[in-house]
Amino acid sequence: MKKIFTILGVVAIAAFANAQSTVLSENFSFTGALNANGWTTHSGTPGQLSANGSVAQLTAGNSEDVNKAFSSVFNVSPTGSSKAEYSATINAASAAGLSTTAGDYFLMFTVSSGTSPGVFNARLFAKGSATGYSLGILNNGFAPSGTPAPTPTYGTEIPYGTPANITVTYIIDNTAGTNTATLQINSQPLITSTAGLGTSPATIGGVAIRQSGSATSGTGNLSIGNLSAKIYTETLSVSDVKTGKAGSFVKNTFVKNNEITFGADVKDVKVFNMFGQVVKEASVKQNGTVNVAELAKGAYIVTGTVNKEAVSQKILKD
Repeated sequence: MKKIFTILGVVAIAAFANAQSTVLSENFSFTGALNANGWTTHSGTPGQLSANGSVAQLTAGNSEDVNKAFSSVFNVSPTGSSKAEYSATINAASAAGLSTTAGDYFLMFTVSSGTSPGVFNARLFAKGSATGYSLGILNNGFAPSGTPAPTPTYGTEIPYGTPANITVTYIIDNTAGTNTATLQINSQPLITSTAGLGTSPATIGGVAIRQSGSATSGTGNLSIGNLSAKIYTETLSVSDVKTGKAGSFVKNTFVKNNEITFGADVKDVKVFNMFGQVVKEASVKQNGTVNVAELAKGAYIVTGTVNKEAVSQKILKD
């Protein structure tokens, strides 16, 4: 049993160190309709969104919305933290067609893909003024019926014709029951949104581009280039932690009764599975326990902070 356990522990740490992957990469190097080049129309008039060989071009007054699937669907951890991000280069040549007050959204994550991609999350907004455009972010889906629409958080205005390199990061923490989206625009300060009132998604399956409004107010004539998306599981490398002693950290490294018992006050307890995913989080007092009845039998790594020192311990659940 000890020999098997040691091998599994090494596999787990190796997996943690490689827990980031690119699931979508689109440079719009083609000329013509997006829905003829790997994208799917899910609403509006098909064929209106097109690329010119380097960017996708939204057109004020058009209605087509499209989405593109990830190379594999990202399953959000139901009991831990998950993170996904997309990046792109955005530009607005002029104020034509851009909303001037709350703005409108045009780029976001979808829970799946195809003709019914589901609720949108981590939505990127744009609005215009006489002198420039601003980009904003809203963390999750639509507000529940009967509640006011949440307000996106905007960055500093950008002069028309000036490209904006953006990165949107979406963090779903199902331990705390929260989700957060951040927006980095060029070298502006990081923008954070937690205003959305909808529920967190169970999956993230693709990215969508949306056109909305009229020729005078809506998503305008924005361009999108260099679009990519990545997914992450919470990572742990060998150098991140020190192996905890059974007496001062985890007291029962062989778990038979669904309870992990701790020999010290431990903050930020996290239980990682063999895929590098956080499957349980807690904070415990000395001789306190964490119930892991919902976890399958097998090897896990438990991490935490004891007296301001990061520690870890391999365990085996029977």
